[in-house]
Amino acid sequence: MARIWLWNSIATRKRSPSDGFLENGLAILKGDLEGRGHSVRVIDWQKNEFYDSLCPKWARSINRLSTAFMFWLAKKGKIYAKLYFLVFNALQEMVNSIRRDRMKRTLKEFGDEVLKSGIKIFGAKIWYGEAFLWADWLADYIKRKDPSILLVAGGFHATLYEEDFLKNSVFDLAVISEGEKPLRIILGIVDKNLVNWDKGRVVDEIKARIDSEELKNMVYRDKTEVRATSRYTPEMDKKSFPKYEKENIEGKLKIHVLLDSLGCPWGKCSFCVHSHFYPRFYPRPVEDIVSEMEYMIKQGIGLFRFAGSETPPAFGIRIAKAILEKGLRVKYSTGCRPVNRIGESEEKYNVVVKDYETMLRAGLRAIFMGGETGNDTINDRIMNKGVNKDDIIKTAKAFREAQKGTGIQAYLSLALIYPAPLVGGISLEDVFRDDMELIEKVAPDSVIVSPCTPFKE
Repeated sequence: MARIWLWNSIATRKRSPSDGFLENGLAILKGDLEGRGHSVRVIDWQKNEFYDSLCPKWARSINRLSTAFMFWLAKKGKIYAKLYFLVFNALQEMVNSIRRDRMKRTLKEFGDEVLKSGIKIFGAKIWYGEAFLWADWLADYIKRKDPSILLVAGGFHATLYEEDFLKNSVFDLAVISEGEKPLRIILGIVDKNLVNWDKGRVVDEIKARIDSEELKNMVYRDKTEVRATSRYTPEMDKKSFPKYEKENIEGKLKIHVLLDSLGCPWGKCSFCVHSHFYPRFYPRPVEDIVSEMEYMIKQGIGLFRFAGSETPPAFGIRIAKAILEKGLRVKYSTGCRPVNRIGESEEKYNVVVKDYETMLRAGLRAIFMGGETGNDTINDRIMNKGVNKDDIIKTAKAFREAQKGTGIQAYLSLALIYPAPLVGGISLEDVFRDDMELIEKVAPDSVIVSPCTPFKE
């Protein structure tokens, strides 16, 4: 059967702590494809030891000392820190240059390993920014050395940018959205052509399957044009359990990102990518979610982060009850959308409190709530959030009350977008004041502040 290597693209430094979590997306593909007889190797370098290998200890020490010195100067007077900033930037660029040189050397060695392996198809999960640039660099290196290897990209960046992704990279194909079904078909074609391998013939057969609409979730080159196909409807009841190899567990935080749903029940926020990826909310069967938890517990993993945009209380309570019925000892975190009109009746508020109490007893230990801003006009007319400040405050209050009722401590993080686009005579100072007031009333354990950044659509 066909062999494929799947590489998790990477930047030269961590983007966030979650980079150290177990890589569930590629592990799901491995579980699905190996269950059908194919051979899959997952290569995941997102570990502290790899990031450290790109930067010598003395350079990391200079980084820390120069940063500490700049903050010390700032306390003495901002003018001193501003003058030193030129030196600080020069030191940063020196360290970054070392990282880039070491990354190129590492990618060349890995590219040579790919070339020696004899595989006919190489896949990469593409993250945005610097990780995309390095993935394209690696693909170009492999292609120049051996143009016969089929190069396939997937992941967040390819799914968001679709045709623009392939127009700006050397990859042969891109899989968008879920990758299991497209890769099954592609590997079936590869398998049939392993003897007397001809990449052009394989690509032609892939295009024929696309033309017949058997193969979807694809971006491909059609002569001089780059085209994207329509997408499959997600099959949430047919998800394989992730298959982690020892090498992809060691050095990682043992936190499993658990696929509980795709899309969002609201799906209208102007700043969110979920509605672009999936047109509606696709919950996974509760029994499958809990069974995957049991499967991971047997591998020594009991910490979970739900992957969905949010876990609606009605869905969350069903998962919690199933966990309690099974008697599982787990801890998990979820995304959380403020409950619309939670304050319109005491009965509705009390139901949310009781639901949170059940979820806490089942192992809920953190929620990440999107507040966006404390200004109702901005949230309505710019963010299209569908909730107001009172909803945010009262949902947080219900979560805190549930903690008191159960005696279980849990973590609340509030996400804000600042600075934000403005409308209706509202100034940035107004938004700042309203944000600070919201933070004071919610009293979260942490606040994640994201500035506006343009993405496609």
